[in-house]
Amino acid sequence: MKAKSTILLLCAAWLIAAVMLVFAAVERQSDNFYTLLRWICCTVFAYSAAISFQMKRLPWLWIFAVLTALFNPIFLSLRDRSLWIAADWLSIGAMVIAAFVFRKASKT
Repeated sequence: MKAKSTILLLCAAWLIAAVMLVFAAVERQSDNFYTLLRWICCTVFAYSAAISFQMKRLPWLWIFAVLTALFNPIFLSLRDRSLWIAADWLSIGAMVIAAFVFRKASKT
């Protein structure tokens, strides 16, 4: 039962991050919004990497580790808005795919 609640918590965190990423990708936001977005996404992706490690899903561990580094709020990695938009959409795609993969694994 604990694994199922962990996956539900992870899906809720992905949903929050995905909604924020959609807002960031669709239209220009304030600098404070982007700072908050990076803090939230970095935390969600780091937690996702930890859960991936616990579930022994090494490809997902690497995917979320890269996303954690990309959205690190302390050391900014990308400067161009068009690159951030692409990163936002790729991150959303990764979370959607991971949600299906992790939920399927929790049912078995």
